[in-house]
Amino acid sequence: MFDWNYNRNLIKNPEIEKFIKYFAKEDKWHHQDKKRGGLGYGWIHYSLIRLLNPKNVLCVGSKWGFIPAVCALACRDNGKGMVDFVDAGYDIKDYGGVAGEHWGGEGFWKKCNAKKYFGKFGLEKNISLQVMKSKEYADKNKNKKYGYVHIDGDHSYLGVKLDFDLFWPRVETGGFLAIHDVFSPDRDGNVYGTRKFWEEIIKSGKYKLIEIKEDPGVGIIQKS
Repeated sequence: MFDWNYNRNLIKNPEIEKFIKYFAKEDKWHHQDKKRGGLGYGWIHYSLIRLLNPKNVLCVGSKWGFIPAVCALACRDNGKGMVDFVDAGYDIKDYGGVAGEHWGGEGFWKKCNAKKYFGKFGLEKNISLQVMKSKEYADKNKNKKYGYVHIDGDHSYLGVKLDFDLFWPRVETGGFLAIHDVFSPDRDGNVYGTRKFWEEIIKSGKYKLIEIKEDPGVGIIQKS
């Protein structure tokens, strides 16, 4: 007999609420919903990684590590896969938002013990924190390919374009590259170059796209 009372709680799990509180704090930039046990955009990344079962995943940038943790969770649940989590460790107070430079951030990762931090949810074996600029990381890992890439670092036009140019060629055939904040309006004096860059991606007509058209939005491209 079908037990609906059991099945309706299959996704809503108290651990998901704890996971969101820990890795997202009070941020809701991925439309997380603690009360309903919703990972928001995280479900997209988790699902695609579970389906693809990639060996290597790359996450560029994250305020508190929410999406890198989601990706590592998918790898853990797959029984394979490693997330390289790359963040420059900048704090918003450290720079003035000059064009081409990163803005945002908490300066958290320079102070973080990654194994302990991600280990709270048993993810330490599936994620490697690399505190450096994405270009530096790319230069050190020239031959590495990825089944899944999530870009959420430098939100300036030049910054996101650089990350795309660095890592799109390294996405494996059939793999995906996702960019966060592609539909974010400018706010707090910050200009979202991610939006302008995504508009160029659309106009080029070169790519197979999936779009979540809301603020802040996600754009996903498949390598065919």
